[in-house]
Amino acid sequence: MKWTPVRLSPVEYVNQPGILKDFHEIIESKNYQHPTILTDQTVIKATQGFVPDDFYDRYSLIIFGGNCTYEEADRVKKLVEPETDVLIALGGGQLMDTAKNVADWLKLDIVNVPTVPSNCASIATKSMVYSADKHELVGRERHPQAVTLVLVDPKLLRQAPQNYILSGIGDTLAKWYEIRRRLLVPEAEGATFDIARRLIEVSKERTLAIDDLAVLDDETVFSNLLDTVFLIAASVDGFASTRGRSVAAHSFNNGYLKVNHQPTKTHGEVVAFGVLTQLAVEKEFEELGQLISFYEKIGLPTKLSDLDLVAETPEITTIAADMVDKSNVRIQTVYPGLPLDEMVTAINYFRG
Repeated sequence: MKWTPVRLSPVEYVNQPGILKDFHEIIESKNYQHPTILTDQTVIKATQGFVPDDFYDRYSLIIFGGNCTYEEADRVKKLVEPETDVLIALGGGQLMDTAKNVADWLKLDIVNVPTVPSNCASIATKSMVYSADKHELVGRERHPQAVTLVLVDPKLLRQAPQNYILSGIGDTLAKWYEIRRRLLVPEAEGATFDIARRLIEVSKERTLAIDDLAVLDDETVFSNLLDTVFLIAASVDGFASTRGRSVAAHSFNNGYLKVNHQPTKTHGEVVAFGVLTQLAVEKEFEELGQLISFYEKIGLPTKLSDLDLVAETPEITTIAADMVDKSNVRIQTVYPGLPLDEMVTAINYFRG
């Protein structure tokens, strides 16, 4: 029997300056006896002063290999000690997705601590898995359990490199431009879809309000952006179910990774460019012009050269072909039978 559940995650979410200093008390209050930490050396350095001094010495520690692959998740799973009762993940999106795979396989509670505001991976009940050699998307894992707890320290996240902040803005803004095509239709009726529609509206409103990154120095503005990037963005998928699927922006990212295995731009920056290609396909040129102006103000990519691409080359055709492939249900359910040449033209529109 087919069924489309509403997925609510996490069980608990805290966005509070200094919250990570209370880690030991939080672990004790949850009655965890044998936590295991998954993180990397960069995060260990970045979180010094934000976590208890003995945090990385007190619990079992596994160092992440750097990419979310099935091989890496299997390696981590084998390193988790049998008595572990909670997995604590500190890091970015690929680390979070790996941790969710491992926690799912081992039936463990999971506490996620995002250290960059780049996407909603710390909350979403899915993991994007890439190939170990070419870093191409090879799997989307759905997790039956919600993330147990997410801890967000805005003071830590404000120290993140600018490109990760841009990634969070780009990835979250895409929620509106992609999912509106699935939610703003007569078939999307009911209270849960009403909530999903409001969530994508908030995603757009809160991100477009950041037309100057300097406004993020305001603690309230930055805290609200973090809630939008993490909690609001992840909840769209939960309430909208299959109508919360991404469309052209994320499809562009997946195609792009087939021609550029070591991109210099973050996931969210590439997705943001993918939004532009979607608007070009839709011939929404007035909206496209407004969005390009917004991107230029804050530093998101607006032309192919920003992604190390050149117009009218085989790479563009490869990306376009991947996007319009008949197996790509994310495109086919919104733009059925979209011709390859139309997608090629849409991408080449941003020559430069």
